[in-house]
Amino acid sequence: MRPWVLLAQGVTEPAAAGAEGAAGHHEGIAEILMSHVVNEHYGDVFLFGLNVGPSKHLYWFAVAAALVLVLVRVTIWTYKKNIPSGLGTAVETLVLYVRDEIAEKNIGHDGHRFVPLLLSVFFFILIAALVGLVPRTATATGNLSVTMGLAFVSFLAMQWAGIRNYGLAQHFKNMIPPGLPRWLLPIMIPVELLAMFTRPFALMIRLFANMLAGHMVIASLLLLIPLMAGINFAFGVGMVPISLVLALFIMMLEILVAFIQAYIFTLLTAIFIGMNAHPAH
Repeated sequence: MRPWVLLAQGVTEPAAAGAEGAAGHHEGIAEILMSHVVNEHYGDVFLFGLNVGPSKHLYWFAVAAALVLVLVRVTIWTYKKNIPSGLGTAVETLVLYVRDEIAEKNIGHDGHRFVPLLLSVFFFILIAALVGLVPRTATATGNLSVTMGLAFVSFLAMQWAGIRNYGLAQHFKNMIPPGLPRWLLPIMIPVELLAMFTRPFALMIRLFANMLAGHMVIASLLLLIPLMAGINFAFGVGMVPISLVLALFIMMLEILVAFIQAYIFTLLTAIFIGMNAHPAH
């Protein structure tokens, strides 16, 4: 059921309907809230009893990926005599920052090998978060499967950095500090193996939780209007400016959060890659 239909049903429900009407009112508000963050299918395509049709988050995932490609192409077009202008200047500033301040400082002399990967991750997370702020859209990184995929790519990059420099066997040996007493090996080996997986897991959960929380807060603030109107019409009218101002403030904050989350995910990925490429034990 469409959110606006649910909203209308929730607000216009007669107060005299009793407990059953009140329960229906709150159920409608809850469905509206969850519709902003929960994935849903745009079409029904069943395979082995499962709906594999295109979903909301998959659709906006593809849109965000396409916008990244468009951004790159437009940026290239802005270059005249190797000097960018307009949008190209802003994009070049971010590219140079990721290359110099994130990749090379945290990975080392071979950090340039991972710059394309880090830039792809940074701009995808940033654009996906910004797209999700537009009404009637969705934030792809608010889906756990998307953040899991990003974390898995980061995990592969971490392992590849160590294996490329030291070989498969030595890469895993580097996880154990040199000179460690043999009797500690049964303890340290499981701990280091667990750490190898908890790092990308932390990336996955951090990004997912931050993207989800922001949209939940904005939707909750806006839904205060019909909730208060259900109590008293005057309360609903009085809540309109308060909810709108607070929601606008959180939305402005979400723009900042989009940059911060893209930066943090890229930075931590670079740090973890550097830990495997150049073990500090």
